[in-house]
Amino acid sequence: MTPSSGDGGAYRVQEFAKLAGVTVRTLHHYDRVGLLKPRRTRASYRVYRDSDLPRLHQILVLKFLGVALADIADALKRPARLEDLLKTRQYAVKRKRARLDIEQHMLDQLQQVTADQRDWADLASFAGEVGVLGEKDGWRKRRLDEALRLVTERRIALNVTLEEYELHRDVRAAIARGETPDTPGGEVIVARWRAAIARFVGGDPKLRDALVLVMEAQGQRTDSAYRVYFDRALRSA
Repeated sequence: MTPSSGDGGAYRVQEFAKLAGVTVRTLHHYDRVGLLKPRRTRASYRVYRDSDLPRLHQILVLKFLGVALADIADALKRPARLEDLLKTRQYAVKRKRARLDIEQHMLDQLQQVTADQRDWADLASFAGEVGVLGEKDGWRKRRLDEALRLVTERRIALNVTLEEYELHRDVRAAIARGETPDTPGGEVIVARWRAAIARFVGGDPKLRDALVLVMEAQGQRTDSAYRVYFDRALRSA
């Protein structure tokens, strides 16, 4: 099919694939999942236009950046969602870069000492702290990336580092004294934490859900007594 007037050139799938630098199989897949729907001739041939090219470029860039196809489809419909996804991917890439820096440092440390000098227990504890959130792909991982971004942005905006430190310190001290959320001293801690959660969330249900998701992901390294305090405060916040 040769280019025609009107809405730019018109191309069969093989021609458009060559023009865009992708495979025919890729175009077929994007058609099936609804990302890039071509027009159809009476004989059911796929026909693409020049105007389809910018959308395809956007899809290819977002895919390269690690955005899932389902999220791309949503983002192409809602510009605000696209901006959120870009922020989340930027945050996820920064986290991944930081993790790689830590891995490189650990490898350097391991190679600088003899085999009998390596403190595997200490390194395992540190690796557990760093790797608690995991690196697996998938829907849950994407949700967690976005939750981490939202929680981190909120922490920076509120500048609550000192408040968090003091609260967590006092929770640890209460646990060491044998306090529980049902004892008078524990009730005071729960009330402080409940107030802190309310200030942090600020009535935003999306931010509250993000905080819960992050805490669930960190549950592997949070002892049960500590988690009981948070859960009690969260339920009543």
